[in-house]
Amino acid sequence: MRKPKYYKLKEQYPEYISLEQLSKICKIAKRSAKYLLDQGIIPCQDTGKSTWRYKIALEDVITYLRRREQVGSMIPCGVVISQKSNKEQILNSRRCFAQLVTPRQKTEIADYFKFIYNECDDILTTADIVEMTGLEKSTILKWLGAGYIKHIEKTPKYIVPKQYLMEFVVTRKFIEHRTSSEHFKKIIEGFEIWRNAKL
Repeated sequence: MRKPKYYKLKEQYPEYISLEQLSKICKIAKRSAKYLLDQGIIPCQDTGKSTWRYKIALEDVITYLRRREQVGSMIPCGVVISQKSNKEQILNSRRCFAQLVTPRQKTEIADYFKFIYNECDDILTTADIVEMTGLEKSTILKWLGAGYIKHIEKTPKYIVPKQYLMEFVVTRKFIEHRTSSEHFKKIIEGFEIWRNAKL
């Protein structure tokens, strides 16, 4: 005698399952599974606990699977966005110089910095570099420590000849760097204005 569809689920899983098990059974992401529970599409008991928060009856899951065969997933398109997609959206919203120049045009970035900071001292501190580039202090310190920005180290501060900074701003490390810093966005906007004025 042929066993009913989804019968094997009752052999593999207990009467009540977790969010992770629901995700596995329905072959969907945890965010999608959570949406089904939060919207009441699949009934559950919310225990409020940090572990095994949702107590889901296997019978309710089977009912959902049968309904899904008839009407579809019941998750509106675009409602559930994966964590990866969120990260991609944030990354794409951040600007970088690589979006504006080709490798052959990268010297224009150094020309821009030399133009706007012509009156600056020839010796720079970390604070000066933060102000000039618009990058976060933590990023600058990390790159100084890693040697990406050449410097003269003088405890407890880094000393950087301005020429070294001009050499750094045409490197791939700087050109392709993206950040949400508002000051960095203004630096890029200033570069665009300066560049367009030359045309």
